[in-house]
Amino acid sequence: MGKTKYIYNADTARYEVHKASLGRRIGDAGVYVVIGVVIFLVYTFLNNHFFHLPDLGHLIQIKHNRELIEKIEYINQRTEYQVVRLADLQMRDNKVYRPIFGMDEIPASTRNAGYGSEERYAPMQEFTNASFLTSSLKLQDIVAKKTYIQSLSFDEIEKLSSRADNLAASVPNLFPVCPGREIAISSPFGYRLHPVTGEVALHTGYDISGPKGTPIYATADGTVTDVKYLFGAYGNVVEIDHGFGYSTRYAHLYSTNVAKGQAVKRGDQIATMGASGRATGPHLHYEVLYMGAQVNPWNFFDKDIDPKVYKTLVRSADKVAH
Repeated sequence: MGKTKYIYNADTARYEVHKASLGRRIGDAGVYVVIGVVIFLVYTFLNNHFFHLPDLGHLIQIKHNRELIEKIEYINQRTEYQVVRLADLQMRDNKVYRPIFGMDEIPASTRNAGYGSEERYAPMQEFTNASFLTSSLKLQDIVAKKTYIQSLSFDEIEKLSSRADNLAASVPNLFPVCPGREIAISSPFGYRLHPVTGEVALHTGYDISGPKGTPIYATADGTVTDVKYLFGAYGNVVEIDHGFGYSTRYAHLYSTNVAKGQAVKRGDQIATMGASGRATGPHLHYEVLYMGAQVNPWNFFDKDIDPKVYKTLVRSADKVAH
């Protein structure tokens, strides 16, 4: 504010210098001060009650929190991708790896068991975005639990894999009768018209026809679990447990060469072909069971084996057994 003012004098028709008194100048200054104070008070009131303008530190914190959330979302996306891959691994473990060694599947109830009470996640409620953080923590817990269960399964498989040689000898892949001109498949595995009852029913094994008294051989290493006669059905029967979930059944036998509890090797003669029980002629009804259920024996046979090679295997097994 200037101290000197020029005022127009009408009598002299000139601008004349006019100096304000000290009191006037102080009064003018006071007015400006009051106006400034009023403006400041109005700004403060509006800011506190309406605008709530954040300070710079608060803005930085908001930006930092947003970046953390984005990073957690990225981690969640990667984790969900791993959950899908883990599910595929679990499926192969149940359907491929464990069955190879005769192991039961791990039930879904075990793989998807609880991951702890909700109290575990209570501390998350104290944070901003509590539901987001809680769901993220739950996802990590799910992956950790499923991975732990899968690692235990692989530990079991690793122990059994050391017995791979035993497994190879336990798979029933030898044809139970020496191939030849007089040997034929009279009825394969699957639904058929029953030759005696005339009804359509599942044939649970392979019927191999041949002359009465034809030697029948164990198709894999194992232990004889039963030697019996079933009236009106299979007649003379021999059952062998091969381990790793595999077992075989030989029915309609004429005679048996083994006893319950006896250990046998692949290629050992265990019986001769007959027509005992309900049968229309001499044949062997041969079954392969895996985990207690009948499966198609054709999937196990070495279909290209030469009769001469077969006889060599049988003689070799006979020498080892005796």
